[in-house]
Amino acid sequence: MRKMPIWKTPNNIVKALEEGEGFWEDERWSPIMLTAMSGTEYEGPEIPIAWQIEFDPSDEEFEAANARLEEEKIDPDGYGWGEYIQTMIQKSNPSLAKRLHTTDCEMDTCVIWVESESDCRALLQATWKLIFNSEGWN
Repeated sequence: MRKMPIWKTPNNIVKALEEGEGFWEDERWSPIMLTAMSGTEYEGPEIPIAWQIEFDPSDEEFEAANARLEEEKIDPDGYGWGEYIQTMIQKSNPSLAKRLHTTDCEMDTCVIWVESESDCRALLQATWKLIFNSEGWN
């Protein structure tokens, strides 16, 4: 399994978002992009900070993981990955699964966001394991 980066966000995320014009990104999780955003609204109320992971499942680093999805009869595109992550987290952490927003996935991109840093950390760690654990999740 590929080593997972250490979770590290700015000590003052609000200031980092102000300096980044509403965005803070962390590329250390490549091929996954971790982003925090301010000014997000969801079904009416504003979300103070939205935390998002995004990746392109056609990236060559997904070759083994995509093969595992295909064995499960899941299309290894952005939609398939979004559903797969949702399903696998539902099995291990149903309360987190209820807080995942997967409506931004597209054919070429899987985008999942949550409304808290702790949820994003759990989401990112689970997704990392799904991508890079050669055994998959059982």
